[in-house]
Amino acid sequence: MIVDTDVVIREAKHEDAETILNLWQSSARWLLANGIKQWRPEYFHLEQVIEFMNDGSNMYLAELNGVPVGTYVITWSDPYIWQELDSTDAGYIHRFAVNRDYKGSGIGSCLIRSAEEQIRQRGKSLVRLDCMAANPRLNQYYRDLGFKYVRKLDSEGWSANLYEKK
Repeated sequence: MIVDTDVVIREAKHEDAETILNLWQSSARWLLANGIKQWRPEYFHLEQVIEFMNDGSNMYLAELNGVPVGTYVITWSDPYIWQELDSTDAGYIHRFAVNRDYKGSGIGSCLIRSAEEQIRQRGKSLVRLDCMAANPRLNQYYRDLGFKYVRKLDSEGWSANLYEKK
């Protein structure tokens, strides 16, 4: 198990954009290789990373001994997914990805705790995230981290489960 103090989590800079893109794409390749239809590598591009950095979201990069081990984005609104439940009292975790070489080392829970702290420091009372409804392992992972199921969102060709923590 990785001790939290071993992982350095910092706000990403523009020069980190390619590293973050690589984390997203490698996670997408792993998901596809394991039959999980959540992310596709070609879905991600450098402009998306830059857009998150410039649109008021907060993007973070985690490193362990100088090696990129994970990333996440916090947005302060998510009307597309949360629709009428979108709230100014919430921070929304997106693009959560862990370097698969570090699977099972506690990096993911470290990143989620960090995101929760960042959201709480902004005075928000709700931490929210979503994932594909058809990904049972990830849904269980979020429940194990204390997130409560809110509802399912069905869209064209996909369904997402919405979770929050107070």
